[in-house]
Amino acid sequence: MGLINNLTQPMNDSPRRLRAVETGAPMNSGAVGSGGFEVYDGGVITISNGGLVVTGSAEIIGELIASGTISFTGTLTQSGESTFTGPTHIEGETDITGDTTVTGDLSVAGSGKITAGNTVIDPSASNGGVTFASGGGVGGNGGAVAVRGSGNAGLLTDATAALFAGATQMTVGDGSVKIDGLPTISGVTANLYMDPSTKQIKRIT
Repeated sequence: MGLINNLTQPMNDSPRRLRAVETGAPMNSGAVGSGGFEVYDGGVITISNGGLVVTGSAEIIGELIASGTISFTGTLTQSGESTFTGPTHIEGETDITGDTTVTGDLSVAGSGKITAGNTVIDPSASNGGVTFASGGGVGGNGGAVAVRGSGNAGLLTDATAALFAGATQMTVGDGSVKIDGLPTISGVTANLYMDPSTKQIKRIT
């Protein structure tokens, strides 16, 4: 005898099946195929306790707002203009190719040595100075500034200004000029007088 469906017969399995639907968590192990997944009408995806893992690529069209710590491992390629607001810390070797404009103060910590082509700014050399690959440079000491060429010649400025080359030096002060190492000559009429004690030069009138 065949089975006759009786629609008035109670469905004993219905409560169990209904409870499975109500308590089930089908998204615990979900997958999205080629059709994609869309959130619209102002909806959001909230990850409250977990993480987001992208093994392929992620494309963001619009604005990316990130709060907290962002960690990058590997190569980061940035095209276009970048704006950093607030303190920015860069650790490790950094290569900058192209023109760079710095508006405001620039502080270099550590040794503070800066190399730009054949010019080196080194705070540890000449009490903070600039040296050139061809020789010479600019340095400071105790309020004085010295400009020196590749040989023993240059200019030293402080309360006075001194132009020197080897053992010869001419010092210009307030109302006086002194020369050390000046060569001598005879058989001519004198029109300058040098004080032997102070080395000051005075014109004879």
